[in-house]
Amino acid sequence: MEANVRAVDLQDCNGERRPTADVSRAKTFAAEPAEKEFYLQRFRNTCIVLHVDDAKNLRPAARVLAALASNPTMVLVVARRFAKTARPHRLSARALDGDPEALVPVVQSLLAHGRGDVLVPRGRPGAARLAFSRLLARRIGARKLVVVDERGALPGRRERRSFVSARSLARICRAGSQLGAWTVAELAELQAAVDGGLESVNLTTAAGLEAELFSYEGAGTLLTAHDYCSVGQLGVADFDEARRLLARGEREGFLLERSDDEKARLLLCAYGAWFGGGRLAGLASLATSGYSRRRLGEIAGLYTITKFKGEGVGVRIIDHLVEIARKKGLRALFACTSNERAAAFFERNGFVRRDPADLPPSKWDGRTGGKLPTVLWRDI
Repeated sequence: MEANVRAVDLQDCNGERRPTADVSRAKTFAAEPAEKEFYLQRFRNTCIVLHVDDAKNLRPAARVLAALASNPTMVLVVARRFAKTARPHRLSARALDGDPEALVPVVQSLLAHGRGDVLVPRGRPGAARLAFSRLLARRIGARKLVVVDERGALPGRRERRSFVSARSLARICRAGSQLGAWTVAELAELQAAVDGGLESVNLTTAAGLEAELFSYEGAGTLLTAHDYCSVGQLGVADFDEARRLLARGEREGFLLERSDDEKARLLLCAYGAWFGGGRLAGLASLATSGYSRRRLGEIAGLYTITKFKGEGVGVRIIDHLVEIARKKGLRALFACTSNERAAAFFERNGFVRRDPADLPPSKWDGRTGGKLPTVLWRDI
């Protein structure tokens, strides 16, 4: 669909695409059904707090609110201003200090209608408003806090920061750089939110809310309490999601097309990287069949998704495979690619170019001519 097309910059070596700044994208964005359904399942029967200065600014996100309502996901909107026809709940500081009676109307709205509106007390500066939403989210047991603000994501070295852990955010605040238009006091409140028990905090614009909540790529910054990336072997329950990643890599021209049998073999010896224990961010296979006599292993099918650009997913997977190879007693790893950027990535991670003839002949069985791919080699 045309709505899914976005401008792209140069492709990186891991099969990711780095998006250029495209203001129109958020307005035309439509999440892919499989991606959207994954996130809706995670949000189902939970509560999300949306912090926004003026509730009228959520109009571009009407489709998102409708999807959450029908999911069902409870949504609590906390704002300084609402439409004149709205009847938001008014809460005092006592409601956040342990008086459960004051929160009863809010909870009743959430349970009865799946939606509640709360007016931020007057006279609070930006950081104090965030503190109010943070404490309210914690008080009612919400899963996440979404800060909808035109300042959007935190900036990175090249683009936005897709993910930030609380520890990394603390370093950013101490350095006082790469804050974007956010203040140190505001970011400290967001850090306190995840340190205080919220699963995550999202920073995004209203126009980018759908992409941030319902797509792999996202549009803002996700803040979590701890280092959010873990790498481990795929299990059969992960294969369906992993096949979608492989198919995506094939469509984008970064991975060779494989038959169903070839994909099954690849997945049986594949390792994945997960962020926050939820979304599979990337994968690669470590194949040793046919290479055991020479104690070699092949890295194949390395692919990571766009949202994790700059998060070092490919490097983490490679490092993990090197450790696995050492435990298996392998003496070297190799990878084959026809993509120069992919070759450069492997070279940055300790691989060197080798003659294709240095590989076992079985590697080229069934090949019927044509230029052989570049071979990258790393001794262990």
